Amino acid sequence: MSVVDADIADAFVQKNCYEPHVFRMVLEVTSSHWTDDTASKVGIYAEAGIPVSLVADRKHDQVLLCTDPADGKYPDPQRFERDRSVRIPESVGITLDLAVDTLLDGD
Repeated sequence: MSVVDADIADAFVQKNCYEPHVFRMVLEVTSSHWTDDTASKVGIYAEAGIPVSLVADRKHDQVLLCTDPADGKYPDPQRFERDRSVRIPESVGITLDLAVDTLLDGD
């Protein structure tokens, strides 16, 4: 899932590919290839300058919030355990608290 700018159509490159500057946040839910979702993809999002990356890491039963990429990395990722909620940063342009349990379980 992603949160994008309203003018995303103007950033179309080709075949479901868009310029990264229109993405405000991406949300990954880990699959059986969880290292791709927790390391590789997060690194790609940081290099692209996407302001917020949220990962529901089902293998480790936690949610990882990465914000404010600098030099191709997200400094100081925050980890959230069950029975907590994650507040989406104001930079995304929405006010929202997401329950960790819901992100991990999909309920």
